[in-house]
Formats: sequence, C-alpha cells, structure tokens
Amino acid sequence: MRMPLRTRFFVTTLAIALALGQSACSPRVATRGATPDADKIAEIKAGVSSRADVERLIGSPSSINAFGEETWMYIGETTETLAFFEPKVSERQVLSIAFDDNGLVKQVSAHGLDIARDIEPVGRQTPTVGKKMTVIEQIVGNLNRYKSLGTKNKPAPQQ
Repeated sequence: MRMPLRTRFFVTTLAIALALGQSACSPRVATRGATPDADKIAEIKAGVSSRADVERLIGSPSSINAFGEETWMYIGETTETLAFFEPKVSERQVLSIAFDDNGLVKQVSAHGLDIARDIEPVGRQTPTVGKKMTVIEQIVGNLNRYKSLGTKNKPAPQQ
C-alpha cells in the first residue's frame, strides 16, 4: 500500500521543517579567554618561580592587579546562547598568581564558577570638573567658536 504523492510531499516537508527547527534551538557556544594547562600550572612553585618563568610557562595574563600586591589573572569562560535569550555562563576558570616584592610567586589559586557572585553596579555618578551648560548655551557657544575661527585666518590689514 503506497501513500499518495501529496501525502509523501507533506510528510517530507514536515520532517525537514522539524529538523531545521530543532537545529535552530541548539545553543551557540562561545569560548573567551584561555585556561592554562594543568600540567604547566603544576610547574609553578611558590617562592621559586619568577614572573618570567610564569610568562614562559603559561603566557601573558588576561589581567594584572597592580594595587597592593601584584597579581596576574588568567581568565577563561564558556557561554551558551539559546535563540534570542541572554547568554548564560556555563563554565568559568580564573587562575590567580600573586607575586611578592622580589618578583617571585607568592601564591597560586584557581577558582571556578562555584564562587562567582553577581555584582550590582552603584547608580551614583562620578562628578566631573567643568561648567554645566544648557543645550542653548552649548549651541550659542559653538556658533561663537565658528565665528572666531573664521576671523582668525583673515590677513592683517596692510599699512
């Protein structure tokens, strides 16, 4: 017993549409940064390895904290985005290497997504120096500036 041609076409079209719809719902994965190899991290010894040794082993850091003790941070994360939703961080690895005053490794620590916290930004504004001007004052000031530019290039009168 054979299906009519119209039914086969409908079933085939439906199967293709479902396959395309399913593939559109798979998350897009993005990896940013780099997580150094665990074997190379194990070679870094506190009190023995220098900044140059660390850079030779695992490369330059993602970020350097220059306030207080110098700390190099290697940050890598993987995010997944499903359709039109906000990206979700699925994995994050942070390797922190603190150096003492002599440039030797003081401490090596690794952290994952398990200790991550959401930070709420403060809504205050940073004050800036200068005169607060209204829109009208800005327009008039700009017109005045162009007027003075035009007179600046005129030759001086001959005597």
